[in-house]
Amino acid sequence: MSDTDDTIIGTPIGTHVGTQTRPARLTREQSRARTRERLLVSAAVVFTREGYAGASIDRIAEEAGYSKGAMYSNFASKDELFFAMFDFYALGQAEELCRRLDAAPDADAIIATACAWADGLLHEPDLRLLVVDMARLARADPTVAARHTKMFDDEWHQVGSRLVRIFPPGGSPVPVLQLGALVMDIAYGNATQLHAGLTAGDLIGMALRALRDAYGRK
Repeated sequence: MSDTDDTIIGTPIGTHVGTQTRPARLTREQSRARTRERLLVSAAVVFTREGYAGASIDRIAEEAGYSKGAMYSNFASKDELFFAMFDFYALGQAEELCRRLDAAPDADAIIATACAWADGLLHEPDLRLLVVDMARLARADPTVAARHTKMFDDEWHQVGSRLVRIFPPGGSPVPVLQLGALVMDIAYGNATQLHAGLTAGDLIGMALRALRDAYGRK
């Protein structure tokens, strides 16, 4: 595979069996975006399998089917790739949770949706294994730390703004940011890694139901 990725995709609508047509070519921007995404997917595989310290640019490029030159044409360093990979998956997973929560019709469905989403993360790249590495690297660079603080604040606020619907109209007893952080922290926390009998969904369900029930008794 070339460093610029394959540039041929799809078959035009209306093509008849037995005819030959020229498939549409990707634009330079589309090709670059596809290459970048494949590198991020491969980075997730290698980082979660080998850890930040054990992963190498060469191994990630090989996993994606590209040369090291293709890697450095998209990411200036291993650190930049690591943070981009983390952002790509963390933001994507939060957006998926928000989409599911938007479709939940009531409080019970909202809680069940959050629990199912958290348990489903077992089938995604396990970012929980990389949270400590991400935090350590961010603390070493104030600019990166500030950017990720804002990213997580925005993510938690978006999730929390959906979760407040578990409470009666009139407001939440918990700030939106903290409510979102609670669910995301449990989902990516260490408890379920260290104890086989615990699931993130169980813990999230317990926490949200306790908050809802306590608020309802006031």
